[in-house]
Amino acid sequence: MKVPHIPNDAPFNSEQRSWLRGFIAGLNSQRLLSSTTVESGQSEKLSTLDILFGTQTGNAEELANEAGALASERGYKPRIRELDAIDMSLLAEMENAIVVISTYGEGEMPDNAGIFWEALSSSSAPRLDNLNYAVLGLGDTSYDEFCHAGKLIDTRLEQLGAVRIAQRIDCDVDYEEPSSSWLREVIKEAPQATGVVEKQSSSSNDSVRDDVVQKKSKWTKKNPYMST
Repeated sequence: MKVPHIPNDAPFNSEQRSWLRGFIAGLNSQRLLSSTTVESGQSEKLSTLDILFGTQTGNAEELANEAGALASERGYKPRIRELDAIDMSLLAEMENAIVVISTYGEGEMPDNAGIFWEALSSSSAPRLDNLNYAVLGLGDTSYDEFCHAGKLIDTRLEQLGAVRIAQRIDCDVDYEEPSSSWLREVIKEAPQATGVVEKQSSSSNDSVRDDVVQKKSKWTKKNPYMST
């Protein structure tokens, strides 16, 4: 089954397309598709990219959906889940993962990442030698423990044997542009664990879709779109 996409002639502007791609990626990740058929007719598995988020106000989840949309465009099978939904046995089976996590209060884990961190930081946590990972932290430099949750997870994953595929990025309150640039770079370079990825029908379609994903919407929480 092909990853769903928005036709080039659909009557949506760039902002609407960006939002819809994030929404589709979130829906698609829940299906947990096990395989896809490439256009040559050969059946191959897509490389899975696990996108895990811990959020307090929703910003990290929004970025996780953006990462999922970009991963789908670049031939991956994204699986987007909150951190507390991941137990250690499941984490140990992962091969490629991006963690997007905010810091709450004075360096605390957000509400949906506390259980995960308790298990990850325990002495019984498993080795993660097969995991390639990268961490995107969200925070506020007005607090002393800026992006502390992301720093803790980044360090702990390395201690357990996981391989860091990109340096962690710590984003302040104006996170949109640096986080999007980081995601484009990391996902482009993420290792293809299972080989073949789905090819698009034409190079022109690739250019159009990449442009839609990479172009940030001008509508943000600071500049909301007014609608009836």
